[in-house]
Amino acid sequence: MKKTGSILVTLLSFTFIVNAQTFDPVLANKLQNKIDSIKTANNLKGISASVIYPGVGTWKGVTGISHSGFPITSDMEFGIGSNTKLFTGVLLLKLTENNIINLNDSLHQYLPAFNNVNPNITIRQLLNHTSGLADVNNVVGYADSILTNPNRIFTPTEVMSWVGTPLFAAGTSWNYCNTNYILAGMVAESATGQSFGQLLRDSILFPLQLDSTFLGVYDSVLNTIAHPWQGGVDKFSTPRKALNSVAWSAGAMYSTSGEMASWYHSLMNGQVLNQNSFNELTTFVGSGNYGIGLYNTNVLGRTVWQHGGTIWGGYNSSMVYDTATGIIICVLINQNPAQAFQVSIELLSTLINNPVGITENTISEELITVYPNPTNGLVHIEIPNQTIQSIKLYDLQGQLIKETIQNQFNLSNYSNGTYFIKAQTKTGFYNYKIIKQ
Repeated sequence: MKKTGSILVTLLSFTFIVNAQTFDPVLANKLQNKIDSIKTANNLKGISASVIYPGVGTWKGVTGISHSGFPITSDMEFGIGSNTKLFTGVLLLKLTENNIINLNDSLHQYLPAFNNVNPNITIRQLLNHTSGLADVNNVVGYADSILTNPNRIFTPTEVMSWVGTPLFAAGTSWNYCNTNYILAGMVAESATGQSFGQLLRDSILFPLQLDSTFLGVYDSVLNTIAHPWQGGVDKFSTPRKALNSVAWSAGAMYSTSGEMASWYHSLMNGQVLNQNSFNELTTFVGSGNYGIGLYNTNVLGRTVWQHGGTIWGGYNSSMVYDTATGIIICVLINQNPAQAFQVSIELLSTLINNPVGITENTISEELITVYPNPTNGLVHIEIPNQTIQSIKLYDLQGQLIKETIQNQFNLSNYSNGTYFIKAQTKTGFYNYKIIKQ
């Protein structure tokens, strides 16, 4: 087994505040209405969701309850389940950047022999799920056995003793497998001589100021954890030491939706990995179209990079990155069963089809003149040195109520309130808010 001392971590430039723009209020209202309606229609306990929309800003929304009398708040932490895998994968890539490991290294260079684990499996095969290993989560009676003593802390070595017969020869096929990422965590510890939790903190969480993200069992609990519900029963009183220790580097982390969105934003914008590592992260293979901690998926006719997470007792999470727009969506639900990914798709649909949200080539509203404002009738719009191609007027609910190619229109017949103007020229879109009174 090879050990190479402590990891030297260097993150690329990182800006924690994504931007200071005020998120479009109409779009924000539509997103909130969407999660409210989904919660009601599916009888969910609670949802915490966050969106980072380049050029528009950051939105956070919550709905429902943690438990009776305690509504979900945006700073509540949820178990993120298998969305832990991206953290683990990035950690291994950081070790590669620091020449501590190589993705082509074999397991026998770092770990002792385990039954049903081929010692020649490479680190890359672990991370992209081409190892052929059986998933420890599929052991008959897995959850019941763990919950026999919910306060017990299982070691990764104990978990490896449960691995069943391999499904295929390493490198010949693809199968999603939690065993892979537990072994990846063990490799990281062996290669550095540090605990997996400490490596996470030093190389990712602290540098990125992810102050509300932590590894269950091994890190201190931060802030308030949303109560988990399984099958309609509040499971908060059931200790989670056994569950989280077994999930470990494959699924034991907790976070807020806001910090998860910031994590994706930093990663996708080149602030965490160098280009070679990012290429490894996004080299998608096999029937799952899987990279390292990421799926390449087609939804709504667009390519998104995403991952979900479910952990018993019960949390469900979804992360989505829309490759065309750079939109990032995080959805956390404190209930099982649940479909956080479907909620993400609904939010993405709202974002890409919303007519009011600022779009590409958006120009500052300081360059557009709308007068009088407030108004009780005729409205004039001027954009210096630009020819207006179209003007659209939306109400506060985002409904298109008027469209014209003229640089003026009359609001006399409309009720008092707030309206939104979107003016289009050859150079982009100009957005403005106007008051009718």
